[in-house]
Amino acid sequence: MTAISAIPPGLPLILGALLLPLLGARVRGILVLGLPLLALTLVWQVPDGVALRVAFLDYEIVPVRGDRLGRLFATVFAIMAFAGGLFALNRTRVVELVAALVCAGSAIAITFAGDLITLVIFWEVLALASTLLLWSAMTDLSRDAGMRYLIIHLLGGVLLLAGVIGHVADTGSVMFTAMALDSPAHWLMLAGFLVNAGAPPLSAWLPDAYPEASPSGMVFLSAFTTKTAVYVLLRGFPGAEILVFIGLYMVFYGIVYALL
Repeated sequence: MTAISAIPPGLPLILGALLLPLLGARVRGILVLGLPLLALTLVWQVPDGVALRVAFLDYEIVPVRGDRLGRLFATVFAIMAFAGGLFALNRTRVVELVAALVCAGSAIAITFAGDLITLVIFWEVLALASTLLLWSAMTDLSRDAGMRYLIIHLLGGVLLLAGVIGHVADTGSVMFTAMALDSPAHWLMLAGFLVNAGAPPLSAWLPDAYPEASPSGMVFLSAFTTKTAVYVLLRGFPGAEILVFIGLYMVFYGIVYALL
């Protein structure tokens, strides 16, 4: 295992995003397009299994753990970050580009999170960056929609955190692996994931928030928020029957609503 394989692939996007306000337009454009390509390169350097371990209190944190599912989602996220950056190059608001790259970096970091602590941290960073991306449209409607968006996603984060605390108390492990819906803690975690996925009954934030974002902001919001939730559902609760019924409801609700 090489040193480069232990670098969290989402980290360059997040750190690079923080540098954008300090740079000129030309260099900023190079970073907006170059950082996703760097992240994509790092994604494919991560081997199967644990690539990075960190001791934290009495727990072992695994910020980077690779497998085919994680690489697939991370590859799509990196490509979407590049495509979205290309679309957003003419945006004059630097804060929008910063928020967009932090969203992308957080989503990629979540796909390689091998433990629940790393997952929760980047889950909240993604929520905050997405809210900033919505507010960067700088309109009264986007401000109000962003506040509602933040409240809903903080609620989802609280549910997830409560579930993680209960899971750790029950099992003594912080590893992010497949779980069964056999405890209140796991139900809370599922609820937290479903909020980001836009599942009913807390799905009103989708049509409320997305239309109020800027054109490029909408691209990044639609690319990362719900797709990250799909990934964690696949990783955390594969085969859960309730997801079949929730998915069917969401499909037919959309069809019927469109017909009406």
